[in-house]
Amino acid sequence: MDNAILGPLKEKRAATIERIAIAIGRVAAKPQGLDKLAACKLAASGGGAEAGNGTGTGKDEELEGNDGEVQEPKAADITFRGSPVGKVVAMPKFLKILYGDAKRSINGDKNTKASWTCAGFEDKVLLTKYPICPNGAAVKRIHDFPGCWDGKNTDSANHRDHVAFADADGRCGNGFKAIPQLRITLTYDIPADVQRNAQYKVDSFPAEKHDPLTDHDDFANVMSDQIMNRLVNCVNSGKTCKE
Repeated sequence: MDNAILGPLKEKRAATIERIAIAIGRVAAKPQGLDKLAACKLAASGGGAEAGNGTGTGKDEELEGNDGEVQEPKAADITFRGSPVGKVVAMPKFLKILYGDAKRSINGDKNTKASWTCAGFEDKVLLTKYPICPNGAAVKRIHDFPGCWDGKNTDSANHRDHVAFADADGRCGNGFKAIPQLRITLTYDIPADVQRNAQYKVDSFPAEKHDPLTDHDDFANVMSDQIMNRLVNCVNSGKTCKE
């Protein structure tokens, strides 16, 4: 197992981590000691290799109080869209953007977002509740990130003020610039009876009681200038491109 799987996997991970460190080093201090993240180990059950830093328990790294079985999406689509009222500018390297709020009970609804829908209704309705989809249609989670940037900062104290959503007609607020807007769409095969019985849920902080409005997502831009320029040119020309 070590020679055939874990050893080669560690080498590949080490090479990837080194490339990431080199990329960071071009614009900031190169991080040190990342090589320790390359090691992998077998899960406790012996059912497969578990990626990690060698300190894992072999169990899902879930917060105590969460339960159930993790459902992997049958499809994950990552799309960047242009502005409906003009051209977008490139995102700066290491721009951080948040979607939603994982702690609604503490922070209220200011940053929560309706994320849930069914296949066939993606552009018609997003719900704040877990959907029951007709005829066994797939359940979907759609995360539309803010598409406006203050033109200066890659982050802010609350991780939100440096970016914003466009207004209803697609325009960015005063001083903000349109950037490629990220949409992440996750598609799940949830059995119809599980949908009807409300037996699926978001696992986040247990104190939030699996509230669907705590659905959230994070993004950090680590694209190279070359890739970012291709992205900007694509959306500004109205094309549909694939990477």
